[in-house]
Amino acid sequence: MSSTVSAGAPLRPLQRALVYASAFFGITTESLIGMLLPLWALDRGLPPAQLGIAVALASLSPLLLAVPAGALCDRYGDRRIMLWAGLGAGLTAALYPLAGGFLSACGLQLLGGLARSMSWLSAQSYAIRATPTGERNSFMGRFSFAGSIGMLLAPLAAGALVSWQGLGAGFLLMAMWGGLLTLVALPLPDIREHERVGTLWQVTGGAYRQALPLLWQAPLLIVMLLTLLRLSSAAVNASFYPVHLDQIGFSAARIGFMFACINGAVSVGSLMAAQLIRRSSMTAVLFGSIVLATFSISAVPLVTAPLAVGLLSALHGLGLGLSLPTLLAAIGRQTAPSQRGLVIGLRTLFNRLGYFAVPVLLGGLVHGLGLKGAFLATGALLLAGLGGTYAYLRRSRLTYD
Repeated sequence: MSSTVSAGAPLRPLQRALVYASAFFGITTESLIGMLLPLWALDRGLPPAQLGIAVALASLSPLLLAVPAGALCDRYGDRRIMLWAGLGAGLTAALYPLAGGFLSACGLQLLGGLARSMSWLSAQSYAIRATPTGERNSFMGRFSFAGSIGMLLAPLAAGALVSWQGLGAGFLLMAMWGGLLTLVALPLPDIREHERVGTLWQVTGGAYRQALPLLWQAPLLIVMLLTLLRLSSAAVNASFYPVHLDQIGFSAARIGFMFACINGAVSVGSLMAAQLIRRSSMTAVLFGSIVLATFSISAVPLVTAPLAVGLLSALHGLGLGLSLPTLLAAIGRQTAPSQRGLVIGLRTLFNRLGYFAVPVLLGGLVHGLGLKGAFLATGALLLAGLGGTYAYLRRSRLTYD
């Protein structure tokens, strides 16, 4: 049975290692489905529009339910949500090889998308709750680094397995990865910040009523907009990036290696974030890193040489790595302890809005503009959104430092 500790209470070294391991397993299934689903769609002969819809549907249920899920973390504890979400992510992954076509894949995307989202949501919420305020920048950097190492290793292993044993082996690895999150969560202490009250229906039903007024706080709203734009750029590599690589003749193993380039650079960026914030500012790191992530992934279809693709992919990963711990630290500064799960739920909602909209947008643009034009048009829209968000921040005279 798990013990109970108060928020911010020092964790033992083994417990801290398990928190890092929750990032290692909690986020990686998203990376794996981003690689495996496009390959599955190509294997089944799905057209680009159907692939875009299937990718987007993984974000529909989290988009609608992320805020109630965050409220559930506040009410029942992040650890308990982590346990069930890890099981759900593992079970749904195991069913993908049995999916025969578009409709069955859509059903799995709806269920699996929610489980994978709640895995990462609960892991982030637990990490923020478990960290004393003075350690948050460095702790979240190490937490993000652990997640990015998982995202580095898993695509390499999945690419090799798919080349050797076929797509089914890749999905089996994904199922095992999700299940391991449950094993990691079992020995963690339950973190209690306040008296938890309310039934399941009261908690979930009142979640939006509690969460949406928080967006009137301009600093938090800007963090959410940056979250949306950051994950919109990541949605590009989780949908049509593998399609481009397949079209220019990359094998499954080489595609896995390119995902590893992204996630290896995410690891480096996660460790660099705290130092860059000290040398410049949190605001500069937030905006600069997202510009880098967006520009580099949008330029990938302009090149075909493996070295050039790898370089652009690594720059994209570096931008994602720098931005994640910075965003999480900014959220920690802007939220009350009793609302951390709720705000992480809001962040997940904005994440999923990007993951939902961008694949559908790309799928439609590919028909009219081709793959290269679709990537460039999407990148231009995202960079324009970043410019507008920065102008709003300057006009509001806000800073995160």
